[in-house]
Amino acid sequence: MRYGILATIGLVGFLIQSVLGAYLSIGGAMPSPLLQITVTLGLLFGWRIGLGTGLIGGLLLDLTAGRLIGLHLLSMGLVGLLIGLLEEKVFKENWFLAGLVGAGSAILAHGLNFLCLALLGWRFDPVHTLVGAILPSALYDGLLTMLVYSQVYRYYQYLRPNPRGTIVLRR
Repeated sequence: MRYGILATIGLVGFLIQSVLGAYLSIGGAMPSPLLQITVTLGLLFGWRIGLGTGLIGGLLLDLTAGRLIGLHLLSMGLVGLLIGLLEEKVFKENWFLAGLVGAGSAILAHGLNFLCLALLGWRFDPVHTLVGAILPSALYDGLLTMLVYSQVYRYYQYLRPNPRGTIVLRR
């Protein structure tokens, strides 16, 4: 049931991003709910959930809106893995830290996307891309990550794995 709820959260994020994403843009910065959910689940549940959410979310984005299959899969999967590795080192109650990590993750994911596009021969102005696209999106994603994190954290005690759920063999 836990994985079903986490999958539903990811599916809702995908629907919001693919259907309402253009309507939620502010000043040209579009939110990335799948990235926010990947960061949130990675911080709360570790690298396996973060990596899985990032890979599945990135693949869904690539299949529906991407020009290059695998671009979002790579960037979101890497973000989910790296953020999930931080899970044991952060205080889960600190939603402000989640916002900072969300902004940094957005810079990492968008920067990796633009780097891959540059390696494939796409031309764009790096300064304009950084100042006009990446930083405003990172700020927007960081603020929304705090909101998403605080809402998912409310139900953390019901969604976290049960440490007593493991099978112990007795002699």
